[in-house]
Amino acid sequence: MVIEELYIKNFGKLAERHFYLHDGIQVISGENEFGKSTLHAFIRAMLFGLERGRGRAAAKDDFTRYEPWDAPGNYAGVMRFSCGGRVFRLERSFDRYTKRASLVCEDDGEELSVEQGDLDMLLGGLTPGVFDSTVSVGQLQAEPGQELYDAMENYTANYFESGSGEIDLAAAFRLLKDKKRGVARALKAEEAVWEAQRDKLLTEISYLERDIEELRVEYIQREERLADVESGGRNMESDNRNAENGSKNLIFTGIGGLFAGAVGFLWSSFLGSRPEAVNFMPVGAIAGVAALIGLLCLAGGCVMWFQERRTDRRRDSRLKKAGVKPAQDEMRNRLLWEMEYLHSEQREKKIRRDNIREEWAECEMSDTQKKLGKSLRALELAEETLQQTVKETGNAGAESMKKKASDIFAQITEGAYSRIELDGERRLFVWNGIRRIPAERLSRGTIEQVYLSVRLAAADLLLEEYVPLIFDDAFAFYDDKRLESALKWLSRKGKQVIIFTCQNREEEIVKKLRG
Repeated sequence: MVIEELYIKNFGKLAERHFYLHDGIQVISGENEFGKSTLHAFIRAMLFGLERGRGRAAAKDDFTRYEPWDAPGNYAGVMRFSCGGRVFRLERSFDRYTKRASLVCEDDGEELSVEQGDLDMLLGGLTPGVFDSTVSVGQLQAEPGQELYDAMENYTANYFESGSGEIDLAAAFRLLKDKKRGVARALKAEEAVWEAQRDKLLTEISYLERDIEELRVEYIQREERLADVESGGRNMESDNRNAENGSKNLIFTGIGGLFAGAVGFLWSSFLGSRPEAVNFMPVGAIAGVAALIGLLCLAGGCVMWFQERRTDRRRDSRLKKAGVKPAQDEMRNRLLWEMEYLHSEQREKKIRRDNIREEWAECEMSDTQKKLGKSLRALELAEETLQQTVKETGNAGAESMKKKASDIFAQITEGAYSRIELDGERRLFVWNGIRRIPAERLSRGTIEQVYLSVRLAAADLLLEEYVPLIFDDAFAFYDDKRLESALKWLSRKGKQVIIFTCQNREEEIVKKLRG
Protein backbone atom coordinates (compact mmCIF):
# COMPACT_ATOMS: atom_id res chain seq x y z
CA MET A 1 0.00 0.00 0.00
CA VAL A 2 1.27 3.46 -0.95
CA ILE A 3 -0.53 6.69 -0.03
CA GLU A 4 -0.47 8.96 -3.10
CA GLU A 5 -2.63 11.92 -2.17
CA LEU A 6 -4.32 13.43 0.89
CA TYR A 7 -7.02 16.05 0.47
CA ILE A 8 -8.24 17.64 3.69
CA LYS A 9 -11.54 19.46 3.32
CA ASN A 10 -11.67 20.38 7.00
CA PHE A 11 -9.82 18.60 9.78
CA GLY A 12 -8.50 20.31 12.88
CA LYS A 13 -6.54 23.42 11.88
CA LEU A 14 -6.14 22.23 8.27
CA ALA A 15 -8.68 23.10 5.59
CA GLU A 16 -8.67 22.75 1.81
CA ARG A 17 -5.15 21.33 1.75
CA HIS A 18 -3.65 18.86 -0.71
CA PHE A 19 -0.62 16.69 0.09
CA TYR A 20 0.99 14.56 -2.63
CA LEU A 21 3.15 11.67 -1.49
CA HIS A 22 5.39 9.14 -3.22
CA ASP A 23 7.06 5.81 -2.56
CA GLY A 24 10.21 5.57 -0.47
CA ILE A 25 11.24 7.91 2.36
CA GLN A 26 9.78 11.39 2.39
CA VAL A 27 10.13 14.06 5.02
CA ILE A 28 7.46 16.64 5.88
CA SER A 29 9.09 19.23 8.06
CA GLY A 30 7.72 22.31 9.76
CA GLU A 31 7.82 24.30 12.93
CA ASN A 32 5.70 23.52 15.96
CA GLU A 33 1.96 24.09 15.39
CA PHE A 34 2.54 23.57 11.67
CA GLY A 35 -0.03 20.76 11.61
CA LYS A 36 2.19 17.69 11.35
CA SER A 37 0.39 15.77 14.12
CA THR A 38 -2.94 16.84 12.62
CA LEU A 39 -1.93 15.34 9.27
CA HIS A 40 -0.79 12.17 11.06
CA ALA A 41 -4.15 11.94 12.84
CA PHE A 42 -5.93 12.55 9.50
CA ILE A 43 -4.22 9.53 7.91
CA ARG A 44 -5.30 7.35 10.81
CA ALA A 45 -8.86 8.70 10.70
CA MET A 46 -9.10 8.00 6.96
CA LEU A 47 -7.92 4.41 7.41
CA PHE A 48 -10.05 3.50 10.44
CA GLY A 49 -12.69 6.19 10.86
CA LEU A 50 -13.19 8.56 13.75
CA GLU A 51 -15.59 7.58 16.51
CA ARG A 52 -17.02 10.03 19.00
CA GLY A 53 -16.58 9.11 22.67
CA ARG A 54 -19.38 8.92 25.20
CA GLY A 55 -19.90 10.87 28.38
CA ARG A 56 -16.88 12.63 29.81
CA ALA A 57 -14.56 10.82 27.38
CA ALA A 58 -16.11 12.80 24.51
CA ALA A 59 -14.47 16.00 25.76
CA LYS A 60 -10.95 14.61 25.17
CA ASP A 61 -11.32 12.23 22.25
CA ASP A 62 -9.84 12.74 18.78
CA PHE A 63 -13.26 13.50 17.29
CA THR A 64 -13.63 16.56 19.50
CA ARG A 65 -9.96 17.49 19.27
CA TYR A 66 -9.97 17.73 15.47
CA GLU A 67 -13.56 18.85 14.90
CA PRO A 68 -13.51 22.09 12.85
CA TRP A 69 -14.69 25.18 14.70
CA ASP A 70 -15.99 27.18 11.76
CA ALA A 71 -17.42 24.59 9.38
CA PRO A 72 -18.25 21.32 11.20
CA GLY A 73 -20.38 20.22 8.25
CA ASN A 74 -17.18 19.95 6.15
CA TYR A 75 -15.49 17.68 8.69
CA ALA A 76 -14.22 15.41 5.87
CA GLY A 77 -11.40 14.40 3.57
CA VAL A 78 -10.13 12.17 0.74
CA MET A 79 -7.26 9.68 0.49
CA ARG A 80 -5.95 8.18 -2.75
CA PHE A 81 -3.76 5.11 -2.40
CA SER A 82 -2.50 2.24 -4.49
CA CYS A 83 -2.69 -1.37 -3.39
CA GLY A 84 -2.21 -4.58 -5.33
CA GLY A 85 -1.50 -2.70 -8.55
CA ARG A 86 -4.75 -0.71 -8.41
CA VAL A 87 -5.55 2.83 -7.28
CA PHE A 88 -8.39 3.50 -4.85
CA ARG A 89 -10.16 6.64 -3.72
CA LEU A 90 -11.38 6.68 -0.11
CA GLU A 91 -13.71 9.48 1.01
CA ARG A 92 -14.98 10.04 4.54
CA SER A 93 -17.27 12.50 6.24
CA PHE A 94 -16.71 12.56 9.99
CA ASP A 95 -19.58 14.88 10.88
CA ARG A 96 -21.87 13.34 13.48
CA TYR A 97 -24.97 13.93 11.33
CA THR A 98 -23.65 13.17 7.81
CA LYS A 99 -21.14 10.48 8.71
CA ARG A 100 -20.36 8.27 5.71
CA ALA A 101 -17.52 6.49 3.91
CA SER A 102 -17.07 5.47 0.27
CA LEU A 103 -14.36 3.43 -1.47
CA VAL A 104 -13.98 3.34 -5.25
CA CYS A 105 -11.40 1.68 -7.48
CA GLU A 106 -10.35 4.40 -9.93
CA ASP A 107 -9.03 1.88 -12.47
CA ASP A 108 -12.41 0.30 -13.26
CA GLY A 109 -14.92 2.39 -11.28
CA GLU A 110 -15.89 -0.51 -9.01
CA GLU A 111 -17.59 0.66 -5.83
CA LEU A 112 -16.52 -1.21 -2.72
CA SER A 113 -18.10 -1.21 0.74
CA VAL A 114 -16.22 0.04 3.77
CA GLU A 115 -19.00 -1.20 6.05
CA GLN A 116 -18.75 -4.74 4.68
CA GLY A 117 -14.99 -4.95 5.19
CA ASP A 118 -13.54 -4.25 1.74
CA LEU A 119 -11.15 -1.67 3.17
CA ASP A 120 -10.11 -4.06 5.95
CA MET A 121 -9.31 -6.62 3.26
CA LEU A 122 -7.09 -4.12 1.42
CA LEU A 123 -5.33 -3.32 4.71
CA GLY A 124 -4.70 -7.01 5.34
CA GLY A 125 -6.81 -7.04 8.50
CA LEU A 126 -4.82 -4.22 10.12
CA THR A 127 -6.57 -2.95 13.26
CA PRO A 128 -6.22 0.51 14.84
CA GLY A 129 -4.43 -1.01 17.83
CA VAL A 130 -1.87 -2.87 15.70
CA PHE A 131 -1.45 0.23 13.53
CA ASP A 132 -0.59 2.29 16.63
CA SER A 133 1.76 -0.42 17.90
CA THR A 134 3.69 -1.06 14.68
CA VAL A 135 3.78 1.32 11.70
CA SER A 136 2.58 4.49 13.43
CA VAL A 137 5.09 6.03 15.85
CA GLY A 138 4.26 9.27 17.62
CA GLN A 139 6.51 11.48 19.71
CA LEU A 140 7.20 9.88 23.11
CA GLN A 141 4.98 6.96 22.03
CA ALA A 142 7.60 4.50 20.86
CA GLU A 143 6.67 1.78 23.35
CA PRO A 144 4.31 -0.77 21.74
CA GLY A 145 0.87 -1.23 23.22
CA GLN A 146 -1.02 -4.25 24.55
CA GLU A 147 -2.66 -4.99 21.21
CA LEU A 148 0.73 -5.70 19.67
CA TYR A 149 1.27 -8.55 22.14
CA ASP A 150 -2.24 -9.84 21.47
CA ALA A 151 -1.54 -9.75 17.73
CA MET A 152 1.77 -11.57 18.21
CA GLU A 153 0.00 -14.29 20.20
CA ASN A 154 -2.51 -14.62 17.35
CA TYR A 155 0.33 -14.79 14.85
CA THR A 156 2.04 -17.50 16.89
CA ALA A 157 -1.11 -19.57 17.22
CA ASN A 158 -2.05 -19.14 13.58
CA TYR A 159 1.24 -19.78 11.82
CA PHE A 160 2.97 -22.11 14.21
CA GLU A 161 -0.08 -24.27 14.92
CA SER A 162 -2.71 -24.08 12.21
CA GLY A 163 -0.87 -22.43 9.36
CA SER A 164 -3.82 -20.09 8.77
CA GLY A 165 -4.83 -16.64 9.88
CA GLU A 166 -8.25 -17.44 11.34
CA ILE A 167 -7.47 -17.57 15.04
CA ASP A 168 -7.93 -14.46 17.18
CA LEU A 169 -6.62 -15.33 20.62
CA ALA A 170 -7.43 -11.96 22.14
CA ALA A 171 -11.01 -12.29 20.92
CA ALA A 172 -11.09 -15.88 22.18
CA PHE A 173 -9.93 -14.78 25.63
CA ARG A 174 -12.49 -11.96 25.65
CA LEU A 175 -15.23 -14.39 24.62
CA LEU A 176 -14.24 -16.83 27.36
CA LYS A 177 -14.14 -14.08 29.96
CA ASP A 178 -17.53 -12.75 28.87
CA LYS A 179 -19.04 -16.22 29.02
CA LYS A 180 -17.41 -16.88 32.39
CA ARG A 181 -18.75 -13.59 33.69
CA GLY A 182 -22.28 -14.42 32.49
CA VAL A 183 -22.21 -17.98 33.85
CA ALA A 184 -20.71 -16.82 37.16
CA ARG A 185 -23.41 -14.17 37.48
CA ALA A 186 -26.19 -16.73 36.80
CA LEU A 187 -24.55 -19.22 39.18
CA LYS A 188 -24.33 -16.57 41.88
CA ALA A 189 -28.04 -15.86 41.48
CA GLU A 190 -28.87 -19.58 41.74
CA GLU A 191 -26.62 -19.95 44.78
CA ALA A 192 -28.37 -16.98 46.39
CA VAL A 193 -31.74 -18.73 45.92
CA TRP A 194 -30.29 -21.97 47.31
CA GLU A 195 -28.74 -20.23 50.31
CA ALA A 196 -31.99 -18.35 50.92
CA GLN A 197 -33.86 -21.66 50.98
CA ARG A 198 -31.37 -23.16 53.44
CA ASP A 199 -31.46 -20.03 55.59
CA LYS A 200 -35.25 -20.20 55.63
CA LEU A 201 -35.10 -23.79 56.91
CA LEU A 202 -32.54 -22.82 59.58
CA THR A 203 -34.76 -19.94 60.66
CA GLU A 204 -37.76 -22.26 60.93
CA ILE A 205 -35.68 -24.70 63.00
CA SER A 206 -34.68 -21.84 65.28
CA TYR A 207 -38.31 -20.80 65.74
CA LEU A 208 -39.32 -24.39 66.54
CA GLU A 209 -36.49 -24.73 69.07
CA ARG A 210 -37.73 -21.57 70.76
CA ASP A 211 -41.34 -22.82 70.80
CA ILE A 212 -40.27 -26.20 72.22
CA GLU A 213 -38.40 -24.48 75.03
CA GLU A 214 -41.38 -22.23 75.81
CA LEU A 215 -43.72 -25.27 75.91
CA ARG A 216 -41.32 -27.05 78.25
CA VAL A 217 -41.29 -24.08 80.63
CA GLU A 218 -45.09 -23.82 80.53
CA TYR A 219 -45.43 -27.54 81.24
CA ILE A 220 -43.20 -27.22 84.32
CA GLN A 221 -45.27 -24.27 85.52
CA ARG A 222 -48.53 -26.25 85.16
CA GLU A 223 -46.92 -29.18 86.94
CA GLU A 224 -45.99 -26.97 89.90
CA ARG A 225 -49.47 -25.47 90.09
CA LEU A 226 -51.04 -28.95 90.06
CA ALA A 227 -48.78 -29.98 92.92
CA ASP A 228 -49.94 -26.91 94.89
CA VAL A 229 -53.63 -27.74 94.30
CA GLU A 230 -53.21 -31.37 95.32
CA SER A 231 -51.14 -30.47 98.40
CA GLY A 232 -53.92 -28.06 99.57
CA GLY A 233 -56.59 -30.84 99.50
CA ARG A 234 -54.29 -33.22 101.34
CA ASN A 235 -53.74 -30.66 104.16
CA MET A 236 -57.51 -30.21 104.67
CA GLU A 237 -58.08 -33.96 104.93
CA SER A 238 -55.19 -34.25 107.38
CA ASP A 239 -56.74 -31.59 109.66
CA ASN A 240 -60.07 -33.41 109.63
CA ARG A 241 -58.41 -36.67 110.49
CA ASN A 242 -56.48 -35.08 113.36
CA ALA A 243 -59.67 -33.58 114.87
CA GLU A 244 -61.52 -36.86 114.52
CA ASN A 245 -58.67 -38.75 116.18
CA GLY A 246 -58.86 -36.36 119.23
CA SER A 247 -62.52 -37.11 119.94
CA LYS A 248 -61.98 -40.81 119.49
CA ASN A 249 -59.08 -40.77 121.93
CA LEU A 250 -61.28 -39.13 124.61
CA ILE A 251 -64.04 -41.71 124.09
CA PHE A 252 -61.60 -44.58 124.31
CA THR A 253 -60.06 -43.02 127.43
CA GLY A 254 -63.54 -42.68 129.05
CA ILE A 255 -64.37 -46.27 128.26
CA GLY A 256 -61.07 -47.34 129.75
CA GLY A 257 -61.75 -45.28 132.92
CA LEU A 258 -65.22 -46.79 133.32
CA PHE A 259 -63.80 -50.23 132.84
CA ALA A 260 -61.07 -49.57 135.42
CA GLY A 261 -63.68 -48.22 137.90
CA ALA A 262 -65.87 -51.29 137.43
CA VAL A 263 -62.92 -53.57 138.00
CA GLY A 264 -61.98 -51.57 141.13
CA PHE A 265 -65.50 -51.83 142.57
CA LEU A 266 -65.59 -55.54 141.93
CA TRP A 267 -62.18 -55.92 143.59
CA SER A 268 -63.17 -53.85 146.63
CA SER A 269 -66.40 -55.88 146.96
CA PHE A 270 -64.43 -59.09 146.86
CA LEU A 271 -62.04 -57.90 149.53
CA GLY A 272 -64.92 -56.73 151.78
CA SER A 273 -66.56 -60.14 151.79
CA ARG A 274 -63.49 -61.76 153.36
CA PRO A 275 -63.14 -61.68 157.19
CA GLU A 276 -59.38 -61.25 157.08
CA ALA A 277 -59.68 -58.15 154.80
CA VAL A 278 -59.48 -55.17 157.13
CA ASN A 279 -58.82 -52.30 154.72
CA PHE A 280 -60.73 -52.27 151.43
CA MET A 281 -61.94 -48.66 151.42
CA PRO A 282 -58.95 -47.17 149.49
CA VAL A 283 -59.43 -49.56 146.62
CA GLY A 284 -63.09 -48.62 146.29
CA ALA A 285 -62.25 -44.93 146.42
CA ILE A 286 -59.66 -45.28 143.70
CA ALA A 287 -62.11 -47.29 141.58
CA GLY A 288 -64.74 -44.57 142.04
CA VAL A 289 -62.34 -41.86 141.01
CA ALA A 290 -61.29 -43.90 137.91
CA ALA A 291 -64.91 -44.52 137.00
CA LEU A 292 -65.72 -40.82 137.40
CA ILE A 293 -62.80 -39.77 135.22
CA GLY A 294 -63.75 -42.35 132.61
CA LEU A 295 -67.30 -41.11 132.62
CA LEU A 296 -66.19 -37.53 132.20
CA CYS A 297 -63.81 -38.46 129.35
CA LEU A 298 -66.51 -40.49 127.66
CA ALA A 299 -68.98 -37.69 127.96
CA GLY A 300 -66.42 -35.13 126.70
CA GLY A 301 -65.39 -37.34 123.78
CA CYS A 302 -69.01 -37.87 122.76
CA VAL A 303 -69.70 -34.15 122.95
CA MET A 304 -66.56 -33.41 120.91
CA TRP A 305 -67.46 -36.04 118.36
CA PHE A 306 -70.95 -34.61 117.90
CA GLN A 307 -69.53 -31.10 117.62
CA GLU A 308 -67.05 -32.23 115.00
CA ARG A 309 -69.74 -33.89 113.00
CA ARG A 310 -71.86 -30.79 113.15
CA THR A 311 -68.89 -28.61 112.24
CA ASP A 312 -68.04 -30.89 109.30
CA ARG A 313 -71.61 -30.75 108.10
CA ARG A 314 -71.66 -26.97 108.31
CA ARG A 315 -68.24 -26.67 106.57
CA ASP A 316 -69.26 -29.08 103.85
CA SER A 317 -72.44 -27.12 103.41
CA ARG A 318 -70.53 -23.81 103.12
CA LEU A 319 -67.94 -25.32 100.75
CA LYS A 320 -70.69 -26.82 98.68
CA LYS A 321 -72.47 -23.50 98.52
CA ALA A 322 -69.20 -21.69 97.72
CA GLY A 323 -68.14 -24.33 95.17
CA VAL A 324 -64.64 -24.74 96.68
CA LYS A 325 -64.38 -28.46 96.27
CA PRO A 326 -65.68 -28.51 92.68
CA ALA A 327 -63.35 -25.58 91.88
CA GLN A 328 -60.38 -27.54 93.13
CA ASP A 329 -61.38 -30.50 91.04
CA GLU A 330 -62.00 -28.30 88.05
CA MET A 331 -58.58 -26.62 88.51
CA ARG A 332 -56.90 -30.00 88.79
CA ASN A 333 -58.65 -31.35 85.71
CA ARG A 334 -57.90 -28.19 83.73
CA LEU A 335 -54.22 -28.32 84.70
CA LEU A 336 -54.05 -31.97 83.71
CA TRP A 337 -55.65 -31.16 80.33
CA GLU A 338 -53.27 -28.25 79.73
CA MET A 339 -50.28 -30.41 80.61
CA GLU A 340 -51.44 -33.05 78.16
CA TYR A 341 -51.96 -30.38 75.48
CA LEU A 342 -48.53 -28.85 76.09
CA HIS A 343 -46.91 -32.27 75.96
CA SER A 344 -48.68 -33.05 72.68
CA GLU A 345 -47.67 -29.69 71.16
CA GLN A 346 -44.08 -30.18 72.25
CA ARG A 347 -43.97 -33.64 70.72
CA GLU A 348 -45.40 -32.40 67.40
CA LYS A 349 -42.95 -29.51 67.20
CA LYS A 350 -40.02 -31.83 67.92
CA ILE A 351 -41.12 -34.07 65.08
CA ARG A 352 -41.45 -31.04 62.78
CA ARG A 353 -38.02 -29.77 63.85
CA ASP A 354 -36.36 -33.13 63.20
CA ASN A 355 -38.01 -33.35 59.77
CA ILE A 356 -36.77 -29.88 58.80
CA ARG A 357 -33.28 -30.77 59.99
CA GLU A 358 -33.29 -33.72 57.65
CA GLU A 359 -34.64 -31.53 54.84
CA TRP A 360 -31.86 -28.98 55.45
CA ALA A 361 -29.20 -31.71 55.48
CA GLU A 362 -30.58 -33.13 52.22
CA CYS A 363 -31.11 -29.72 50.55
CA GLU A 364 -29.11 -30.26 47.33
CA MET A 365 -28.23 -27.86 44.56
CA SER A 366 -30.76 -27.47 41.78
CA ASP A 367 -30.17 -29.00 38.37
CA THR A 368 -29.66 -25.49 36.97
CA GLN A 369 -27.06 -24.76 39.63
CA LYS A 370 -25.23 -28.00 38.89
CA LYS A 371 -25.24 -27.27 35.14
CA LEU A 372 -23.98 -23.73 35.67
CA GLY A 373 -21.21 -24.96 37.97
CA LYS A 374 -20.21 -27.54 35.38
CA SER A 375 -20.21 -24.90 32.63
CA LEU A 376 -18.09 -22.55 34.73
CA ARG A 377 -15.53 -25.26 35.41
CA ALA A 378 -15.46 -26.11 31.70
CA LEU A 379 -14.87 -22.46 30.77
CA GLU A 380 -12.10 -22.17 33.35
CA LEU A 381 -10.50 -25.32 31.97
CA ALA A 382 -10.79 -23.95 28.41
CA GLU A 383 -9.14 -20.70 29.48
CA GLU A 384 -6.34 -22.56 31.24
CA THR A 385 -5.83 -24.78 28.19
CA LEU A 386 -5.76 -21.77 25.87
CA GLN A 387 -3.28 -19.98 28.13
CA GLN A 388 -1.11 -23.06 28.22
CA THR A 389 -1.28 -23.34 24.42
CA VAL A 390 -0.31 -19.68 24.05
CA LYS A 391 2.55 -20.21 26.47
CA GLU A 392 3.83 -23.28 24.64
CA THR A 393 3.52 -21.85 21.13
CA GLY A 394 4.61 -18.40 22.22
CA ASN A 395 8.20 -19.52 22.54
CA ALA A 396 8.43 -20.16 18.80
CA GLY A 397 6.77 -16.83 17.94
CA ALA A 398 8.93 -14.98 20.45
CA GLU A 399 12.09 -16.47 18.95
CA SER A 400 11.11 -15.32 15.47
CA MET A 401 10.21 -11.89 16.79
CA LYS A 402 13.44 -11.57 18.79
CA LYS A 403 15.56 -12.62 15.81
CA LYS A 404 14.07 -10.02 13.47
CA ALA A 405 14.12 -7.28 16.12
CA SER A 406 17.69 -8.14 17.05
CA ASP A 407 18.83 -7.89 13.44
CA ILE A 408 17.23 -4.47 13.05
CA PHE A 409 18.57 -3.23 16.41
CA ALA A 410 22.09 -4.41 15.60
CA GLN A 411 22.04 -2.46 12.31
CA ILE A 412 20.62 0.70 13.91
CA THR A 413 23.25 0.61 16.68
CA GLU A 414 25.95 -0.48 14.22
CA GLY A 415 26.73 -3.60 16.23
CA ALA A 416 26.87 -2.01 19.69
CA TYR A 417 24.15 -4.44 20.71
CA SER A 418 23.69 -7.79 19.04
CA ARG A 419 20.50 -9.15 20.52
CA ILE A 420 17.14 -8.17 22.02
CA GLU A 421 15.51 -10.51 24.53
CA LEU A 422 11.95 -10.58 25.80
CA ASP A 423 11.14 -12.60 28.93
CA GLY A 424 7.83 -14.23 29.92
CA GLU A 425 6.65 -11.02 31.57
CA ARG A 426 7.32 -9.00 28.42
CA ARG A 427 10.33 -7.20 29.86
CA LEU A 428 12.98 -6.18 27.34
CA PHE A 429 16.70 -6.83 27.66
CA VAL A 430 19.63 -6.22 25.32
CA TRP A 431 22.90 -8.10 24.92
CA ASN A 432 26.09 -6.18 24.22
CA GLY A 433 28.31 -9.22 23.89
CA ILE A 434 29.33 -9.11 27.54
CA ARG A 435 26.24 -8.74 29.69
CA ARG A 436 22.45 -8.84 29.60
CA ILE A 437 21.16 -5.30 30.26
CA PRO A 438 17.55 -4.41 31.21
CA ALA A 439 16.09 -1.90 28.75
CA GLU A 440 15.21 0.55 31.53
CA ARG A 441 18.93 1.01 32.26
CA LEU A 442 19.62 2.27 28.76
CA SER A 443 19.44 5.88 27.58
CA ARG A 444 16.10 7.20 26.35
CA GLY A 445 17.36 7.22 22.78
CA THR A 446 18.55 3.59 22.94
CA ILE A 447 15.28 2.51 24.55
CA GLU A 448 13.31 4.09 21.70
CA GLN A 449 15.56 2.30 19.22
CA VAL A 450 14.77 -0.99 20.96
CA TYR A 451 11.04 -0.22 20.69
CA LEU A 452 11.40 0.78 17.04
CA SER A 453 13.15 -2.51 16.29
CA VAL A 454 10.35 -4.44 17.98
CA ARG A 455 7.70 -2.46 16.07
CA LEU A 456 9.37 -2.99 12.70
CA ALA A 457 9.89 -6.70 13.37
CA ALA A 458 6.26 -7.09 14.43
CA ALA A 459 5.04 -5.22 11.34
CA ASP A 460 7.11 -7.49 9.12
CA LEU A 461 5.65 -10.58 10.79
CA LEU A 462 2.05 -9.50 11.24
CA LEU A 463 1.02 -7.40 8.25
CA GLU A 464 -0.07 -9.25 5.15
CA GLU A 465 -0.15 -6.00 3.14
CA TYR A 466 2.65 -3.47 3.51
CA VAL A 467 1.40 -0.28 5.17
CA PRO A 468 3.42 2.96 5.08
CA LEU A 469 5.57 3.64 8.14
CA ILE A 470 4.70 6.95 9.77
CA PHE A 471 7.03 8.72 12.20
CA ASP A 472 5.81 11.86 13.95
CA ASP A 473 8.82 13.52 15.63
CA ALA A 474 9.82 10.02 16.67
CA PHE A 475 13.61 10.55 16.32
CA ALA A 476 14.01 13.39 18.82
CA PHE A 477 16.20 11.29 21.14
CA TYR A 478 18.34 9.75 18.40
CA ASP A 479 21.88 11.03 17.94
CA ASP A 480 22.95 11.81 14.38
CA LYS A 481 24.86 8.58 13.97
CA ARG A 482 22.04 6.28 15.00
CA LEU A 483 19.46 8.36 13.13
CA GLU A 484 21.47 7.88 9.97
CA SER A 485 21.71 4.14 10.66
CA ALA A 486 17.95 3.92 11.21
CA LEU A 487 17.10 5.86 8.03
CA LYS A 488 19.61 3.79 6.11
CA TRP A 489 17.87 0.60 7.19
CA LEU A 490 14.48 2.09 6.25
CA SER A 491 15.72 3.19 2.84
CA ARG A 492 16.91 -0.33 2.05
CA LYS A 493 13.36 -1.62 2.55
CA GLY A 494 12.26 0.34 -0.54
CA LYS A 495 8.85 1.01 0.97
CA GLN A 496 6.91 4.16 1.72
CA VAL A 497 8.07 5.94 4.88
CA ILE A 498 6.49 9.24 5.98
CA ILE A 499 8.47 11.30 8.48
CA PHE A 500 7.00 14.35 10.20
CA THR A 501 9.65 16.45 11.92
CA CYS A 502 10.37 19.94 13.20
CA GLN A 503 14.09 19.57 12.44
CA ASN A 504 16.16 19.55 9.24
CA ARG A 505 18.54 16.68 9.97
CA GLU A 506 16.15 13.90 8.80
CA GLU A 507 15.77 15.60 5.41
CA GLU A 508 19.52 16.18 5.13
CA ILE A 509 20.29 12.52 5.91
CA VAL A 510 17.69 11.34 3.37
CA LYS A 511 19.19 13.59 0.70
CA LYS A 512 22.63 12.21 1.58
CA LEU A 513 21.37 8.63 1.25
CA ARG A 514 19.78 9.39 -2.12
CA GLY A 515 22.84 11.19 -3.42
